[in-house]
Amino acid sequence: MTPVDYTVLGVYLFLVVWIGGRYGSGQKSLKEFFLGSRTIPWWAAACSGIATMVSAIGYLGAPGQAFASDWTYLQARFAWPIAILITCVLFIPFFYKLEVFTAYEYLEKRFDLKTRLLAAVIFIVLKCFYTAVAIYAPALVVAEMTGLPFGWICLGIGVLTTVYTTHGGMRAVIWTDAIQFGVLLGGLVVAYYAIVGRVEGGFSEIVSVGGSEGKFRFLDWSTSFDTEFTVWGGLIGGTFFLLSQYAVDQAELQRFLTTSSVRNSRRALVSTMVFTSLYGVMVFFIGTALYVFHLQHPELGGAQMNSDRVFPRFIVEFLPTGVRGLLIAGVFAASMSTVSSILNSLATVTVRDFYEPLTRGKGTVNLARLATVLFGCAATGLSVYAESFGTILVAQGKIRNFFGGSLVGVFLLGMIFPRVNGNGAFLSMVASFAATAALSALTDVSWLWYSAFATVVSFAAGLGYSYVTERPTDAHLDGLTWQRRR
Repeated sequence: MTPVDYTVLGVYLFLVVWIGGRYGSGQKSLKEFFLGSRTIPWWAAACSGIATMVSAIGYLGAPGQAFASDWTYLQARFAWPIAILITCVLFIPFFYKLEVFTAYEYLEKRFDLKTRLLAAVIFIVLKCFYTAVAIYAPALVVAEMTGLPFGWICLGIGVLTTVYTTHGGMRAVIWTDAIQFGVLLGGLVVAYYAIVGRVEGGFSEIVSVGGSEGKFRFLDWSTSFDTEFTVWGGLIGGTFFLLSQYAVDQAELQRFLTTSSVRNSRRALVSTMVFTSLYGVMVFFIGTALYVFHLQHPELGGAQMNSDRVFPRFIVEFLPTGVRGLLIAGVFAASMSTVSSILNSLATVTVRDFYEPLTRGKGTVNLARLATVLFGCAATGLSVYAESFGTILVAQGKIRNFFGGSLVGVFLLGMIFPRVNGNGAFLSMVASFAATAALSALTDVSWLWYSAFATVVSFAAGLGYSYVTERPTDAHLDGLTWQRRR
């Protein structure tokens, strides 16, 4: 790193913190702090959604996955149209028209408080682990760049992001995300041209060698549940995986609820999902290009080097002055946009789903800021151990699918089946989570099936119990199910 690189990185970090401070003053209500008073333009919400979903996990992990394997991971993209349709038609109208701050408020209205609290607990545990991986990923780059202790780097990233998120709330999250989206996209485009330019023979050589080595293999028609990535796993399992990611995940859903209408929420969601799908192709091509580059340069370790470190190493060792700083800033942007969004959503869930219902008190902005700080500390501490989860791209998928399926199941039960009552909904989450844990521990079934499996178990447990017990009252149905929507 040269003084120019540090200057580029420093300007980016200063800009992010300055924006956080600019939007932090004058916020007096939770609606301002958590939802930006529902006045955010749809395109800004879309940029924020994209920046959140891209994350440093994908920014670094996707090239690493393609470097170590092939493109079969992308088969989950087959589920995009189905997931978009279900989310836009079913989930967004319910959450927006009920004017909820969190998705889990719906569960109390439809079922009862214990169901809401259990769902909120699952979300919090899921996001603490996920945020740890999101901090860990960029720390890899900085460790490669400076040789500083990995743990101290995680601490620095976590603290900086926590500071501006705590002060600025959702407005700061969204507008910093919009800038971070531009930085990470610019860095990615620069990286693409830099890597292709370094390969002898350029684009055509990458396509030729990658094809002969099987690196572009995309379709796997295997019907085995044990095969990690297949067409059927992507289409069926991927649908429930994406629903857990976009429809019932407060961190992603919250920014779509900051817009002024259901139509604008849908615009932001569709834009996010379409762009991230195209983005996936680009980062996987970068990973394949890095594989060909290392084949041509066996002195660098060849194809045997750590896949999660292959892209960071290229950034540090082969990019010119200034450009290196831009790429490092892009990695920081990808991480910080994800972490800030999650911290804000964790604070929202803590205040709205725990503090207010259990204490019957009124949450304050200061309480929300305190919750943000506490979760920032927890996630930063967990990030030191994130390497034990596996390669970073697969790790985030496993974490989300392990926890997310039970949430998808209980929301679908509430919205589609009027006969399901509160005890049935609560049982559905307990049973589906326990069954998924057993499936993970006792079998070799691919993690892409976890959410689908959890949803099936959720349906069986929730419907089975509810049909032999009492019916829900009209207060738990009117305007809260698809059949009785307003």
